[in-house]
Amino acid sequence: MDTIRNYVESVFVNLPRTPEMQQLKEEMLRNMEEKYFELLDTGKSDNEAVGTVLAEFGNIDEIMEAYDLESQEEQDDDQIYFSREEADEFMQHRTKFAMGIAAGVFLCITAPAVLLLIQGLYQLFPAWQSVSSDTIDIFSVVPLLLMIAVAVGIFVNLGMKEDEYKLDYRAIKLENATRSYLQREKQEFQPRFAKAITLGVVMCILAPAVLLFSMLFLGEENGLSVVFLLSFIAVGVFLFVFYGILYSTYERLLAQGDYTPEKLKAEKASENVAGVVFPIAAGIYVLSGFLFDTWSTAWIIFPIVGILFAIFTAAYSSYLTMKQRGKK
Repeated sequence: MDTIRNYVESVFVNLPRTPEMQQLKEEMLRNMEEKYFELLDTGKSDNEAVGTVLAEFGNIDEIMEAYDLESQEEQDDDQIYFSREEADEFMQHRTKFAMGIAAGVFLCITAPAVLLLIQGLYQLFPAWQSVSSDTIDIFSVVPLLLMIAVAVGIFVNLGMKEDEYKLDYRAIKLENATRSYLQREKQEFQPRFAKAITLGVVMCILAPAVLLFSMLFLGEENGLSVVFLLSFIAVGVFLFVFYGILYSTYERLLAQGDYTPEKLKAEKASENVAGVVFPIAAGIYVLSGFLFDTWSTAWIIFPIVGILFAIFTAAYSSYLTMKQRGKK
């Protein structure tokens, strides 16, 4: 009996540890054990019964082919399996990632606004006129540099944490229960996403109107008008980035939208092709320029290559999609 159990364990050792696989494993073990006891009842010895069971159920490759299974090693290049706990952990990470990236972008946009705010207040309050303009310039530039430094630090730190998941061009595969749970969460999130994007659009549309009104009351030369403009834009962009990343996280976990296996494969192939095609195009442009003095006309190679590259990407993505549908 131990031999049969070890054999079944060897079949499933490199397969994803999902409830479906566990159920399949138990079913296979149960069938083999039933056959084993049937053979013992007919008078077979233990070794004969085990040998017959293993011979009847075939080798590991045949079993995997019969159940349409694929080992974890064979799938690592294209997909990665997440359990419910791993999906929740990834969602928590992406929520912090979204907040950090959105805050970093907000800081980058508002940094020049702080500079202009200090300089604008210097013009508005006569009491500040005793301070030299050079001192005001220093006090206005320092916050700008500090805010940009903080934003860059956030981007680098979160980027390193994101790389730990090693999800480049790999689709996430979930067990059915986790997928259903995340689909419900995504449906509940969509109204909030729509409201946030709508509010962001409104803020960006109002930004130039606020600029014009502030210029009317403060004067065209006062930098506070630009401060109001950048503040409205910063809030709008913050909403776009934060809720956009959260929405893309649901699509990534559910392998939807731009994160289907076919689109990820097409994106990977496109990047590999782009790494070869565009340097060649640049080389041809430079070479023809030096040899035939075609600097003013040879640039046409770049839009031509760009159009052909876009056609290739779309065609290859369509081919992978049709191929996947054919399998189904």
